[in-house]
Amino acid sequence: MRQQNGKKAEINPFLLRKWTYAFSTFFDINGNGSLEWKDFDTLAQIICATRGSRSHEYISAKLAFPEIWYSLTQAAGIDEAGKLSLDDWIALWKENRNGKWTKVYLDYMYTLFDASGDRLVDQAEYVQVMQYFSIDRETANHAFDQFAVGKDGTLLMAIDWKQFNELWKEYFHSTEHTAKGNYLLGCP
Repeated sequence: MRQQNGKKAEINPFLLRKWTYAFSTFFDINGNGSLEWKDFDTLAQIICATRGSRSHEYISAKLAFPEIWYSLTQAAGIDEAGKLSLDDWIALWKENRNGKWTKVYLDYMYTLFDASGDRLVDQAEYVQVMQYFSIDRETANHAFDQFAVGKDGTLLMAIDWKQFNELWKEYFHSTEHTAKGNYLLGCP
């Protein structure tokens, strides 16, 4: 699925910026410009060090990461020992926004953010997880306050699966600059 840089011009610049940010912040953990199995292993180590080897989050990560990696490599058309470039990542979002790998990753991220297992993501949980990805507390708090807003405009103490799912879709699909979901993974 190797893509030429010229094809990036066909993608809405705002989506391109969000997809690039998600790749660089949440996937390319070692910062080498590509996604590889080593990035998932490093993230698992970070979660283990923070929450412990017996934590629900660590066990979920260890179980979900192989499926996410397999699904990603299959969708990108590379072998599991390979690397996914930023261009591959962008092509995946452009051509396969609702593929199996996106569902597996969405489920995993919700589980990671819902540290207490109460089926809600509150601000403290959100901020803690964002710090795994080197997003500072102030930025994470601001982002949460932007997306955790009820239909009547009041701030919510937590969001549930349905809300998280809708915000996720907005983050990865919406070109609307005012969409609340743009803040789900930090400040756009």
